[in-house]
Amino acid sequence: MSRRISLLFISKSTGGVGSYVRTLVENLDHTKFDITAICMSEDGEKFASELNLKYGIQTYSLAMNRYKINPFTDLWALIQLAILLRKKKYDIIHAHASKPGFLARIAAIGSGIPVIYSPHNFAFHEGAKRITILATVFLEKFASIFTKKIITVAQHEKELALHYAIGSADLYEVVPTGINASHFQTKDIDANQVKISLRLPSNAQIIGSVGRLAHPKMPLDFVAIANLLHKEFPNLHFIWVGSGPLEEEAKKKTESLGLNHIIHWLGHRTDMQNLYSIFDIFVLLSRWEGNPLVILEAFAAEIPVIATNNLGTKELINSGENGFLYPIGDTHSIASKIRDLIQSPDVAKPIIQTATKQIDTSYSLTTMINTLEKIYIQNAVIN
Repeated sequence: MSRRISLLFISKSTGGVGSYVRTLVENLDHTKFDITAICMSEDGEKFASELNLKYGIQTYSLAMNRYKINPFTDLWALIQLAILLRKKKYDIIHAHASKPGFLARIAAIGSGIPVIYSPHNFAFHEGAKRITILATVFLEKFASIFTKKIITVAQHEKELALHYAIGSADLYEVVPTGINASHFQTKDIDANQVKISLRLPSNAQIIGSVGRLAHPKMPLDFVAIANLLHKEFPNLHFIWVGSGPLEEEAKKKTESLGLNHIIHWLGHRTDMQNLYSIFDIFVLLSRWEGNPLVILEAFAAEIPVIATNNLGTKELINSGENGFLYPIGDTHSIASKIRDLIQSPDVAKPIIQTATKQIDTSYSLTTMINTLEKIYIQNAVIN
């Protein structure tokens, strides 16, 4: 290769997608790739500054409301995006998430720059409203005309898109999200000190969850499960890591049930390795998921996982082998399984062993990065 490939990321700046892009910037081979990032949506300026200062890449921030469609602000974002991606001769663009992905592909028309798109769970996912499905399928079909490759993080994503006739099968590459397991292993962490820092009793048993406090993540089910178990297990505490629009409602529900002393809403945290060290059981209650990274993190931290059986979790968990799956909203069955694991913790040992092995065999960060680098090199247009 005579020079580095000029790679442009266009992405929203928060949540799992932001973390994914951060991982790419950190781990791609910078001797092969000259990386620039356009950071959209809320916290775009903050994310752009972080990537610039920490990794030394060129960044831009661009305002975008990722929740609502506004013809005027979205058109302005499209115009600005079209200008930015022509400031430099990029060899390839990798756009992330539905709205930035659509805008990026339209903005790149006529530029000659190939665009790779990662939806990170299509907007027409399971549980989506019919009007949302109809509108987003139409937009995705149109944008696929201007797409070099669509990279999905899970097989079910690809199958769903093909079900709606979005492109042909050869347009897709399935690249499962990988993690660096060592970042979540907890054997060297003093769990008791972590509990002290959170003002938790040293004998507390912890049920943990990580996710945005929003309807798809079902935080009120988390409260319901706590309510089912707290009288039977007075040392049981529940920790939720993450913030979002349901935070006030979740806290009010907690207070109304008299559970403030056992449910802890921690908000956004950057010390997940420490927090995983005190989790005895990890639960994920989502209505839908793409490829839930937090499950892989819990696997690496050797925490037994109980989750709802949406398409994303079913692709990671074989119930009874490396975790446990229950119907969405079935709080009584999930509470019952938590009870079983508390009373008979040895039951989880073979489950944990199988789950941790899965990281190395199927979900390693090295495999993910190597696969993406090959895709970039194969599809870049270098003049």
